[in-house]
Amino acid sequence: MMRQSRHLIVLFILLLLFIAKARAEMLAFRSEAVPTNLTAVIGGELVFPRGNGPFPVVILMHPCGGLEPVGLAALQAHAKNLANAGFATYILDSYGPRNLGGGKACENFPTGTLRSGDAFNGMVALHNHPKVSKENIFLLGLSDGANAALLAAKGGTAGQFRAVAAYYPDCQRLLGGPSYVHKSPAIVFVGEKDDWTPPAECIKSKSRGAVTGAEFDVVSYPEAHHSFDQQRATMKYKGHTLAYNRDATADSRKRVREFFLKHLTADLKTIPPVSGAK
Repeated sequence: MMRQSRHLIVLFILLLLFIAKARAEMLAFRSEAVPTNLTAVIGGELVFPRGNGPFPVVILMHPCGGLEPVGLAALQAHAKNLANAGFATYILDSYGPRNLGGGKACENFPTGTLRSGDAFNGMVALHNHPKVSKENIFLLGLSDGANAALLAAKGGTAGQFRAVAAYYPDCQRLLGGPSYVHKSPAIVFVGEKDDWTPPAECIKSKSRGAVTGAEFDVVSYPEAHHSFDQQRATMKYKGHTLAYNRDATADSRKRVREFFLKHLTADLKTIPPVSGAK
């Protein structure tokens, strides 16, 4: 009798795992790139909450190291946070299929246009999915992926993202020009101790009027370094300090969830949040 009960428990657990995995699928698409020799078929795991949808979706873009373990774990934590608010999530791998992972793109590589192109091409691919709310596609990026997110906030031929979030982007390069006009609401998170992508230009841009267009907000954390939402011991990488900050991570995840919920279309704002898929 006990053996039969154990078998039933094991079968029940396997069934739960199957149901959870059934909500996850791989979505791939051809991403036309600049430069053209980097055109490739890329993709990632698309995970839906419980239910039939249509769901809002957040595309998540990795740092310059690609989907290495620490960066991937950070994106998965962001995905869980967003899934608990009713969002589907799509962790997009820009570098693996192009053999640019492992830090190859971390120095002197023109990734911004390449990766913002990936984001828009991913948006088009999601438009064709029956469970996706086409008017509610969001974008979140970390570091190198945040640069792409801020560029994508300007809009493109494929349309515009409902809202974007950028974690510790290179604001000196992206916002340091005469003007930055964007179509998608954007929220930027920076650490004031960041010595890789210094936050001064991000912080100044909030008040000096250089950023025009849709809503634009910058949240800065005085004690945070670069990669503050990536859970690891303090370390040096290419001469820069990377350090996890628990308080900044928790606050930023709460803020980004609220920011995206605020910018949902009216029809989806009436739908209560549901538990995530994983």
